[in-house]
Amino acid sequence: MSSTTPQSNNTSSRKRKAPIAGNNHRPHKYARLNNARKISSQTSDKAFSEGNLNVDKFVKAREYEIKALEDGLRKSKAVLSQRAFQDVPKDLRRRTASHNVKWIPKRLRPRAAKEMVEDNTPTVTARRRKPSTHQRLRLETAKRLQKLSVKSKERRQEKKAQQSEAEVKVSVEGEEPKQASPALSVCKPRVKMATLKTAPIPKAKFKKRQIHKTWLPTHLWHSKRAHMTPPKEPLWRFALPLTPTAKCYRTTHRATTQRGAVAWDMSYMSTIGLDGPEKSIEGLLKALGVGADGDGSGAWGKSGLKWRQGTRTWEGWLHEREEWPAKRIAPATVIWNAKTQPEEDVLVAKGEDAPPNKSKENRKVSIRVHPAGFMQLWEQVIRLGKVQKPTVTVEDLRFEIGSIEISGPNAAEALVGILHPESLAKGGTDMGNLDGAHDIWHYLSNQSPSSLPPNILLAFEASDPRLRHPPRTIQSPADLDTQKRIRQICTTWPLDSNPRPATLFERSNRLKSQRSLPSQKSINRRKTLADPGQYPKSRPNDPKIPTLVFASRGNTATAGTWTILLPWKCIEPVWRSLMYYPLAIGGSVRFGGVREKRQIAFESGSAWFPGDFPGTKAGDEWELQEKVKRKAEWEKRPKGRRVEWDSLDLGMGRKGEIGTGWACDWQILGPKPTEADADVKEIFFESLPRSFAAQLVAGKSTESIHPPHALITVEITMITKGVPQTCARIYRLPTANIDLRAKWLAQVPTPASKRPSVKKAPTLRRPGADAPLAEHKGYAAALIMVATPSQVGSADYPPVPDEDDLIGFVTTGKFNLGEGKGSGIASLLLEKVVVPNTLVSGEDHTALKKEHTLCIVRDAGQSIGRLAKWELAL
Repeated sequence: MSSTTPQSNNTSSRKRKAPIAGNNHRPHKYARLNNARKISSQTSDKAFSEGNLNVDKFVKAREYEIKALEDGLRKSKAVLSQRAFQDVPKDLRRRTASHNVKWIPKRLRPRAAKEMVEDNTPTVTARRRKPSTHQRLRLETAKRLQKLSVKSKERRQEKKAQQSEAEVKVSVEGEEPKQASPALSVCKPRVKMATLKTAPIPKAKFKKRQIHKTWLPTHLWHSKRAHMTPPKEPLWRFALPLTPTAKCYRTTHRATTQRGAVAWDMSYMSTIGLDGPEKSIEGLLKALGVGADGDGSGAWGKSGLKWRQGTRTWEGWLHEREEWPAKRIAPATVIWNAKTQPEEDVLVAKGEDAPPNKSKENRKVSIRVHPAGFMQLWEQVIRLGKVQKPTVTVEDLRFEIGSIEISGPNAAEALVGILHPESLAKGGTDMGNLDGAHDIWHYLSNQSPSSLPPNILLAFEASDPRLRHPPRTIQSPADLDTQKRIRQICTTWPLDSNPRPATLFERSNRLKSQRSLPSQKSINRRKTLADPGQYPKSRPNDPKIPTLVFASRGNTATAGTWTILLPWKCIEPVWRSLMYYPLAIGGSVRFGGVREKRQIAFESGSAWFPGDFPGTKAGDEWELQEKVKRKAEWEKRPKGRRVEWDSLDLGMGRKGEIGTGWACDWQILGPKPTEADADVKEIFFESLPRSFAAQLVAGKSTESIHPPHALITVEITMITKGVPQTCARIYRLPTANIDLRAKWLAQVPTPASKRPSVKKAPTLRRPGADAPLAEHKGYAAALIMVATPSQVGSADYPPVPDEDDLIGFVTTGKFNLGEGKGSGIASLLLEKVVVPNTLVSGEDHTALKKEHTLCIVRDAGQSIGRLAKWELAL
């Protein structure tokens, strides 16, 4: 039985409507494709006449074909099946751009609209979209709430009107009006010192989302462009961007080392303010380890005078009270506020007598520290502030001061292009005119922190960047006089001779700048009234944003970092201008997250806090969190696709992974518990400073006793192939098995320049087939005597050493784009890497010390080890 289905006209039920009659866009499109795929050519027949070659005609024919080929390539690229929303860069692509032209850049919107009409793309606007069930319920709820708010507002207005009528009635009845009380001066609110600050109150619609965490000032900007921390898993009590949504690993490397710039919103960094006599503050900082031997030597001597005057910054590690070199807290930046010019000096300069018995003013210092170590440092500073005589006032400035960091070759250009000091130097080429940071700021557009004096500090007041939005590319100075002036500024640095206090240290200035920020509507109104192509004119009541800029030198891999300190609410307008600044080399400033910050530190050979510093309180907490994540990731895999730690074969009859496979198990590096030990106590490790560890490792330290269970941070570089991964095990060369040690030393490749020039004897040449048997035996013996490294996975490849030779773990490991090979950051147990005194003064101590820095790296869950070398990390 055959059934026939009538062909019904389903054009009305199709999602896309049928093409309009007479609209032959499809044939036209195919014709364009065919024309683009055809390449015109000319035969060479006309160039040959009676056996002779006409060179002119032959060259013209080839020229015509080359032009046709280039034209065909250009046309075929232009008429590909790519739509307008597919031609934009990856970071500008949006999901709804395929059916909504508003999500496409303006230059491509006409083309996109035309393509949507030709292709009958269904476009739906928000006004005509039929709300879903959930949206309809939300709309109805919003309408009911709006009606209730209107009713409550009417009640309040009626109540207020009744009160005003009652007052008027009393005054009409003839009562004598009370005399107006004199104007009372409102006292300034007293700031609570030594008290933790609370986050600013968010808007009502965002309040429920910030119950257990705090948003950065640029949270709304980042949330659309980056992967954020999970809502219930904030990082350091903040909702932070982890990494941009677009792929950016290689582009971040290029932007920080070759061309471009990368910026981070670092407002989550904590700031502590100190106020008190200079001697008391010095005692507090010395107790925290500032200027200790080997960690900022000379900070309290002549070399640290500029830092104490307020024209330099100090960067280093802080320790618990009188515990240097142990008990490390976190790396910090300490900034002194410059002194105001004393009244005595002003009067003496004028030739007048100074007033007697003038008390010295207090100094102000800010400590900028990572939030992972803030609470530990806060407790220490509070105790030390009370101990000092006179006491030091401590203030929490976490949500009052924000910061932005920018790194890359073009970082200074972007900063100079968006930050405009209120008062600029007016002409002149005399160096005497350069008496403030606002005078030399515009000369730093082409400079990097490495070309300037170390740890420079600039303080000025900047105008609102929204008045100059969108920013324009600044022109680099090219004349010889300006170049000479820039060189003089970099060498003399005139700010050292005339330090001025920074307005950012004063709370009144911070509040004034934030409260005087105009709304975006008023900014747009002023832009409308301005002349075409011109920025709005400045007004006397425009906000003056107190700004503090300091530079940090990087190593050879990075160009350094610029840091901007601003009031909390001024971060967002500066950030938006920075992201839209057009660089002179093309493109704009990229942004990064927490992972990009760690990537830059890894590629430069520096350890990242807190992840690469086990032995500190913050580092141990970070490792505990990562351990839980790695375990959950391992458990969710099926049994057939995850590593079985107990069945791992390490060779020489050894089975099972050493310690916990998904973690850096530091407890196994301690002494093994004996049967007599009833209770197994947890071992606490200590991280040591680099300068102190370098002397201990080399055996040159006068300290005969170092902290027990001390850890040092090192950089691992692979000698052979291989990429170390996080939690990889690190072994020293075998100490008990001499034969195994010799096999591992045989794996060290000999450099091409140091290879001995061995003249191959005739026995090393492959003998012929008719050669005598003795020559064949000699050739085989010579091949056996040649020492060649064993291949990985072969039967003669050496196994990893025993557990007694385990010296540490890799905390960060992957492929290093800067080095072009695998590398890692690791921590090693100091007791197992200290050079014995016998190696320092021996005859062959150079070779022994080179062997001492060799190590064997084995990834967790793998049985194969690879040779590497270690050196102290920056």
